Amino acid sequence: MRSVILFLALVTVSVAQDKLILGNTLPLLPKKQSSCAVQELYVIGLTTHDPAERHKAMLEWLDSSKCSGGDYVLIWNSLAEWAGTSDSPTLRAKIMEKAK
Repeated sequence: MRSVILFLALVTVSVAQDKLILGNTLPLLPKKQSSCAVQELYVIGLTTHDPAERHKAMLEWLDSSKCSGGDYVLIWNSLAEWAGTSDSPTLRAKIMEKAK
């Protein structure tokens, strides 16, 4: 008997949560189109094995992207891992320049 009551209570709670979630949804606003896909920089870092080519590709990506300040903080904090031996003062200066 206890297990039946417990089961019904769990079902009731789960149904109530679904209604609360659905009832509180706001209409989605269109997002600003941003040309920042930090994942692309991550992929460049992991797939380009020559340090000179990786450095050049990362600089080109930074030149062509427009990211938010938070994205540049993420890039700055992860650059040592993503760039590896291609991490340089030039890349760091470019990130600081773009973050302004």
